[in-house]
Order: sequence, then structure tokens, then C-alpha cells
Amino acid sequence: MGMEELSRAREQELHGLRLELKRQIASTPPGTPRHAALMQQLEALDLDNDDAQMRWFKDLTREHPLHES
Repeated sequence: MGMEELSRAREQELHGLRLELKRQIASTPPGTPRHAALMQQLEALDLDNDDAQMRWFKDLTREHPLHES
């Protein structure tokens, strides 16, 4: 499996996790400890995804430096 396939599989997995968390958040009453915990999990997932994308971009630009036009 190539890097592109792995990246696509990771995106699909993250999308599924986000959808499940959002479904659980929507079905949990606001203001409850469970609702707050689910919101924290969603925020952590988003932050982790942002960090992973930044690492990927840094690795890519290290291997293939960007050149100004």
C-alpha cells in the first residue's frame, strides 16, 4: 500500500470517527459530563489531525523544497 492509499485510508477513518462523535454529541444532553467529554474528544481529534497534516507537510517540503516563482 502506497503513501497515498494510507493517507486516504487515514482520512476515511478520521471522517468516520468524527461522524460517530458528532452523532453521540447530538444525542447527549448539553451540560452533562458525558457531553463535555465527547466535545473534548472531538477537539482532541481535530488537533491531532491538524498536527498530523503539519508533520506531513513538513516532511514533504523537506524532501521536496518549495521554490518561489
